[in-house]
Amino acid sequence: MGGTVAAAAGLSVEQATAADAAVAAEGSKKQAPRGEWLAGDTHAHDDHSSDGSLPRQTSKQTLPGNLPVGDQIGEAERVGLDFLPLTDHRTYDQHWDPQWRSSKLILIPGEEANGSPHATVLGAVDTVVDGANPPGSPGFRHVQQSIWDAHAQDASWGTAHPDDGEYTPAAGPNDNASAQGVNTVEVWNVASDPDAEIDYAENRWNKGFRFGAVGASDCHFREVWGKASPGQPTTWVFAAERSVRGILDAIRAGRTAVSASPQGALVTIEADVDGDGVFEAIGGDEVIVRDRRLSKKARLRVRVRGGAGARVLVYASPGRSAGPLATFTPNSADQTYVVPFTLGDVHNWFRAEVRAPGDPSGVDADPNLPDQLRAATSPVFVSVDAPAAPAPEIPLPAADRRDDRASLVIGETGEFAGFADVAGNDGVAHVVAEVHRNHRTSVVYRMVKRHGHPAHEVELSAGSPTASSPKIAVSGDDVWVVWQDSRGQEKPHRSQIFLRHSKNGGHSFEPAVRLTDTQGRAIHPDVSVVDGSHAVVVWADNDGGAFDVYAQVIGVDHAPVNLSAAGKTVTPGIATDSRSPRYPASLFPAIAVGKDGGTVVTWQDNRFDPDPLWTGHTPPAGSPASGNTDPDNWQIVASTRPARQKSWSAPVQVSAATDAADRHPSIAADRDGAFVVMWETKRLASSGANLSLRAARSTDGGHTWSASEPVALDPDAMSQRPRLSRDADGSVRAVWYDTRSTDWRWKVFTAKLDRTTGWTGPVQLSTRGNGTFPSVGGGFVVFTGDRGATRTQRDGTQQIFLLEP
Repeated sequence: MGGTVAAAAGLSVEQATAADAAVAAEGSKKQAPRGEWLAGDTHAHDDHSSDGSLPRQTSKQTLPGNLPVGDQIGEAERVGLDFLPLTDHRTYDQHWDPQWRSSKLILIPGEEANGSPHATVLGAVDTVVDGANPPGSPGFRHVQQSIWDAHAQDASWGTAHPDDGEYTPAAGPNDNASAQGVNTVEVWNVASDPDAEIDYAENRWNKGFRFGAVGASDCHFREVWGKASPGQPTTWVFAAERSVRGILDAIRAGRTAVSASPQGALVTIEADVDGDGVFEAIGGDEVIVRDRRLSKKARLRVRVRGGAGARVLVYASPGRSAGPLATFTPNSADQTYVVPFTLGDVHNWFRAEVRAPGDPSGVDADPNLPDQLRAATSPVFVSVDAPAAPAPEIPLPAADRRDDRASLVIGETGEFAGFADVAGNDGVAHVVAEVHRNHRTSVVYRMVKRHGHPAHEVELSAGSPTASSPKIAVSGDDVWVVWQDSRGQEKPHRSQIFLRHSKNGGHSFEPAVRLTDTQGRAIHPDVSVVDGSHAVVVWADNDGGAFDVYAQVIGVDHAPVNLSAAGKTVTPGIATDSRSPRYPASLFPAIAVGKDGGTVVTWQDNRFDPDPLWTGHTPPAGSPASGNTDPDNWQIVASTRPARQKSWSAPVQVSAATDAADRHPSIAADRDGAFVVMWETKRLASSGANLSLRAARSTDGGHTWSASEPVALDPDAMSQRPRLSRDADGSVRAVWYDTRSTDWRWKVFTAKLDRTTGWTGPVQLSTRGNGTFPSVGGGFVVFTGDRGATRTQRDGTQQIFLLEP
């Protein structure tokens, strides 16, 4: 059989052979999971974290940095990883760095979010802001809202180093441990104590929480490369597709394992629960059985590669406190063992780990342990009759169940549809959304007639697996849709902007037209209609190094025009300080056309920050720039193009606030031709500061702007992602999502601008579940909602709903 084997009383551990696997699969209709193991990391830094390098961290952020984005990515490539997120502290700015690119790695968007506790958010479209808890709320309310916000983007939310935020061996779990919907927990952060982290994970699994296990190099220092490079430890992901979406789906499903490095010992676990010879589940999967009494042929299969001489332990719930179900010591480079198992309770889990003597597995690990952690799996979860439900120490408030009369327009149960946009015309809502299905992302369109059934769903992105961020505009029978798409080529990330046009009210569309040919990334497009017949499209692109905003009137302009470059100072920096480059970013453009045909584009811009893209804030006059993790001084700016002209104005400031981060603007024109811009804002604090809304107006075509004013301000609530549109009566309507509801969930709110009395008070539109990322147009509101989900964990259902305010 090979190796040394020990088993719990009454169990017999056998070594499996390739012939066994072939015979087992024969005659069974079930299939084993399909995919491949990819090596990566889930937690690594660079100098976009204020303490992202050794000189910075040891000098309280006063010295130059020495860990640029490109060097950390290069080290991950050298180590042999397949994927990498750069999870800098409470910022997304690393993704706007021109060095965020690789032809060898799949780069995953990432952030180490939140103030306390820390979380790794992978796959979000921008920073997930950590707000303040309202007075009297349990301490984890803001954590829970952060999880829901990430899930509304189909992002993964993971607990980082839980022994420094959720748990101590002496006191056990704290309030933060009650948050539900966590996708992963770091069981091996090399900067912490892996054994304490495993204790925390087992504690939560025993309480019905279901998540996967990941590792984290938490690498800040190039000086420790080789011992603590990205991928040391390695998180292995069993992905159905070698893509960003495939990796994220696997992480959210908990299909993960951890090893010391890409070349270190790797252990995996599978389960044949019904004993038919097919191992239908792997680590991270949940299996539901009807009877606690399993077939006598039920087996676990544990495979160990590179573990010769180490000790392999197989645990069943409740875990290490009960001792191992089986142990063995492989004597070859690749061995597989089969372990019979039974169910000890209604909800059960089974996992494996590898241990061996040697260096401590973490900075805070007990050096006296004879066997240090060398590899681990996520558990296989087995429950009787129904999946486990979390049993937190502090429950969530009961969800609002009132009917808001919103109708489902896009999305299936168990799938993700989000980031919707809507345009209305003659009682017809034209809706586009981003859909994630079968580990691919696509752009879909649906026409909805008032009081009628939605038309069939149309995929506009022509089978591409990487289409995202759609926007729509309508004029008469003309419908235009834009989106970004790398057409499946994610190494390097070079998305382009595509446009499709319908001349018959959305019944059919002409082939997609590619608007860009960039060597950078063209992202976040928006579209409107000028003179009733021409689409005008805007987007951001870093073809020149810094992200700039471009605009093109289709059929009029021969080429896109750069609107944001004027007045920017771009410098490559000096080799001795990785934080010295200056690439101010112009991002998230929005566009509106006035009644006379004049056009205004607005966007967020950090050119006014003393060190743009490096976490810090505008200091008092005469003081040096801060090295703290406070956000950049983002401001809202605008450029105008008068009717029947082809030139655009230089950027003008709209918000002009030096003490806030102003982001994600939206713009609309009212019936009189005045333009209104609204955005989200927060004080320059890294966490614990709520987002709120502000707005400004222009009555001269966007050349000058009024002083900004707060809209629907609630100091105890988070309000974000406003969208504007003109109602049928010619007034401007705003929608956004925020947290002022009593059930903690994000809800969609609206307000209208009366030119005489100002903004009305907020009116809640959505009720059931979380309502996020709303859009408004032509008298219709669409939003992303999770009301179709049946569980508070492991149900990624997000769908698009429509209502009329």
